[in-house]
Amino acid sequence: MKTILLLPAALALFALPKTGHEAAAMPPGEHDWVVDAVHSSVVFKIKHANASWFLGTFDKISGQVSLDPATPEAGSVTITIPVDSIDTNDKKRDEHVMGPDFLKSKENPTITFTSTKIVKKAGNQFDVTGDLAMAGKKKSTTLTVERTGEGEMMGKVVGWMTTFTIKRSDFGMTYGLDKSALGDEITLTIALETNQPKK
Repeated sequence: MKTILLLPAALALFALPKTGHEAAAMPPGEHDWVVDAVHSSVVFKIKHANASWFLGTFDKISGQVSLDPATPEAGSVTITIPVDSIDTNDKKRDEHVMGPDFLKSKENPTITFTSTKIVKKAGNQFDVTGDLAMAGKKKSTTLTVERTGEGEMMGKVVGWMTTFTIKRSDFGMTYGLDKSALGDEITLTIALETNQPKK
């Protein structure tokens, strides 16, 4: 299985990004970040045959984070995960999960999270509420996001991490539920490394 990563969110982190003339007029500030896909990971797990946990990954992720810890309510996050970057360690299974029984990637090529509200919690944690969209469905979801640290690697970098659980049936994915071949709950972990965009 390729190493990559929810979300685990993602999981993940924070008001809508600036667009159009607004983006052109306002250069990125000290609290604006872009996801470094090479150093970020998305991992998911699901129960198989009501027995073992199966883990898979998505090998690509992109997004933007704008968050000033002093005023988190003014922040924003957008995350995009290409469905065709899924890796379950089996090509035929990858194709099945991308197909109509699950993620319906032909009509819905990406999984997205767009924040609508951010609330500061204790320490370095934030509750980030937003719209999670996949398989043609959209659901409001709240992620507990931790700011995991900061460092220097060709410029300042900041890390974020979230682990959260969703029900796939909420997104219209019921394949395998009737005989407990697959569990309904999916736990995702999204670990992001972000750096500042060039001004």
